[in-house]
Amino acid sequence: MARGEAAGSISQADLMRLVQEARQWLASPAGCMLLDAERQVQREVLSACFGQHLVQYGLAPELLTPEVRVLRHCWLLDMSGEGESIATEEAHWPFAPQALDVVVLHHGLDFSLSPRALLREASQAVRAGGHLLIFGFNPLSTWGWQHYLGRDWFGEAGFVSPARLEDWLELLGFAVEKRLDGCYRPPLASPTWLRRLAFLESFGQRGGLPGGGFYCLLARRQMLGATPQRERGRVFPALVMPPLAAGSRRAHKRNGR
Repeated sequence: MARGEAAGSISQADLMRLVQEARQWLASPAGCMLLDAERQVQREVLSACFGQHLVQYGLAPELLTPEVRVLRHCWLLDMSGEGESIATEEAHWPFAPQALDVVVLHHGLDFSLSPRALLREASQAVRAGGHLLIFGFNPLSTWGWQHYLGRDWFGEAGFVSPARLEDWLELLGFAVEKRLDGCYRPPLASPTWLRRLAFLESFGQRGGLPGGGFYCLLARRQMLGATPQRERGRVFPALVMPPLAAGSRRAHKRNGR
């Protein structure tokens, strides 16, 4: 895909190629640093969520490791349907409206045909009082420099700004409860330099600085006149799918970030 097309539309074939490039990069030193930091954030944030059903969609299915699966039933969605993932179109999820307690978008908006359509579909699946947990690459960071310079897959990924995302969430009836940032070191290929710059992580975390390479937003769907109660589970719970909804299969184009 040409660099100029990144600001407009992208074909599904180009998007799948881009996702595969980024997934291969996750095995690099910088990619491992990213996943380790995001797992730590996810573990902290999910402790505040409750319910029965969690769905994750996005870049790295392996992000949802057993130690962070705090909800009883967890599913993975993916456009390619790799591994244990359920093959799903980003704008046509197989769940009824308000069927899920938590939806995790792991850089889903950064690798999307239409970020707004994906966010709308994910938000509709969340019940009142449920949560959206969104990981995104921060354009206002050293990682964002790679994006604006057009280097590798960084130049073609979406890099939706957290400020714009908060506006979208507000329009969809969500309130952002928490924002966490991580990966204050640049995405260098050298593990030696990543170790030497480790002090940037502690400096950024202590100051609560917003310039990390990724951000994580925890947003809650607003509800009127009711307080959700923590559900009591059985000792040996049955694997129960949330309500499903039939959907048509259509192709979509990116219509801007």
